[in-house]
Amino acid sequence: MLDELAGASGERLLGDAYWSDFEERFWRTSELGFWKLERLQEFQEPTDDSWVAFSKGSWPEAWALLESRREALTQHYAKLRDHGFETWRIRVVEQPLTDYMRWELRLLLMRDELGGHTRVIDAGRVRSYEEGGVLPELITLGDDVVYRLLYDENGLQQGGVRYVERDLVARCREFVQGLYSEGEDIRKYLAREGMLSAREQR
Repeated sequence: MLDELAGASGERLLGDAYWSDFEERFWRTSELGFWKLERLQEFQEPTDDSWVAFSKGSWPEAWALLESRREALTQHYAKLRDHGFETWRIRVVEQPLTDYMRWELRLLLMRDELGGHTRVIDAGRVRSYEEGGVLPELITLGDDVVYRLLYDENGLQQGGVRYVERDLVARCREFVQGLYSEGEDIRKYLAREGMLSAREQR
């Protein structure tokens, strides 16, 4: 996948240029949906109040702030269904889990509960694809576009490289779908890792 993207013609979009392009294209995604591959284990999300709380060591506050989003996320996924598409995400995880991953997995569990389909796959199962380097963070929107997301050395997103060649978009989507098919249900994963209470496992 790295080799295919390296040889493709893409447009580098940074900051507002990326977010504007993504937002406009996102809401006209076809029934093929949104597919995302997440590979890195650390990110910076300073505009996220729950992330800020966790980064300061205030875990109870971080969990409460995540839970406070439930209604907004419920409405978000209802809006997606009204637009005729859904979202799927495969999250690569490494052991031992970083604190960031413990935080993000709780957010992804809520997304999964509300309609943002999420599975988890161990990093060992993607090593065969990483001889040329770590897999990129990818988003595909229908058959319209694939973005290779760009981050700085601290894990802060800078933007993305946009590719619109249809065959490449299809190959990237099928690659992410293949990993998703091998993944584990996020709730089962968190239960197995001892990250859910007895009540949450019911």
